Amino acid sequence: MSVFFDITRPLHPQIPVWPGDRELTLEHPSKLANGDAANVGHLHLSLHTGTHVDAPFHFVDGAATIDEIPVDAYVGRAQVIDMRGEAAITIEFLADRLEPGITRVLLHTGCWGSPDAFPQVWPLADDDVPPWLAQQGVRLIGLDAPSVDEITSSQLPRHHLFNDAGLLILENLLLDAVQPGVYELIALPLRLRGGDGSPVRAVLRG
Repeated sequence: MSVFFDITRPLHPQIPVWPGDRELTLEHPSKLANGDAANVGHLHLSLHTGTHVDAPFHFVDGAATIDEIPVDAYVGRAQVIDMRGEAAITIEFLADRLEPGITRVLLHTGCWGSPDAFPQVWPLADDDVPPWLAQQGVRLIGLDAPSVDEITSSQLPRHHLFNDAGLLILENLLLDAVQPGVYELIALPLRLRGGDGSPVRAVLRG
């Protein structure tokens, strides 16, 4: 029997968001308690709140939007790698751990010291990592950090490096309760026309 692990950060009005981004709000203008026919909620949030995927259009004008990416990119064999305590994402570190045939890599950095405090630093990938991962057959990089770039970055160089290497980006995973190993990843984005990204419900099946 399959076991599922929910690796999605819960969405709620107090969830920390990227500095300057819109905070999440959840309202119920219609309520059974008020005599309405049903409870109806209105959700307002950035497409990059919580666990989410970036579309290339997020950082490249004219590039693919989230609805244009094949959904199978977000479903398939994935390896969770524990890299807590590492200062950077390097080929040397990954080469000793990446198993053959892995097409999706999920990195547990442990950068969220508290779910209530947005992290300020996390390990960043060396410039040669994206093309090396592509050479190994990897098509998606996921991590528990809020971004593949540093919090002060305005040019997003690593987003571009991963995109140039053909890798999609999945950010803000919740991997604290997951052991390193190989799983099936299911992290489907909304079919949002013109979207530069999308929140996902990310799960691992082991």
